[in-house]
Amino acid sequence: MNNKLMNILNSIVDYFLLNLLWVIASIPLFTLFPATAALFGVVRKRQLQKETDGVIKEYIKLFIENFKQSFGISILWVLVAFFLYMDYSLIHPEQSFIQVFLYMILCVGTILFVSLTVYLFPIMVHFELSWKFLIRNAFFFTLMYPVLTILLLIIIIIGGYLIYIFPVAIFFIGSPVSYIIYHLCQGTFNQIIAKKGM
Repeated sequence: MNNKLMNILNSIVDYFLLNLLWVIASIPLFTLFPATAALFGVVRKRQLQKETDGVIKEYIKLFIENFKQSFGISILWVLVAFFLYMDYSLIHPEQSFIQVFLYMILCVGTILFVSLTVYLFPIMVHFELSWKFLIRNAFFFTLMYPVLTILLLIIIIIGGYLIYIFPVAIFFIGSPVSYIIYHLCQGTFNQIIAKKGM
């Protein structure tokens, strides 16, 4: 009983430390993607019960390993996000039916973009893929698993809302959210791998 309690307490401390590392590594902003990839990488190893060198060493190791790919994708993502932002500033749905139609398309595109972003990191740390196949697979999961996609979006919205209401929540909500997201994605990943194995 005492060992079980100690394991639970150690896990809580480790995930808090992991969250703190993620926040610190994300401070420059341009390192947000590598920091988040490392966050999901550590979470994955924890869920698969793989041996690690400790949270700090493992996080730094995964940050370095995923930096090149995740940073490259972040540049593309910033460009797309800027494009969407400019479109929102240029389209005025109250002016005409065409503008309303364009605005609806823009909203759908934004939801798709956010959904792709949610899938990026679980796929990045679970599979060894080039950035092209990574984005393609994220697109595939977004469309082929709509229930999972909606569930992941709800989790992100709840997490984002909590941080908006209680800014201090950013210091402890990142790792639980990533844990839940990866856990849900891993189940789907395992099903696909099992089917291919058949």
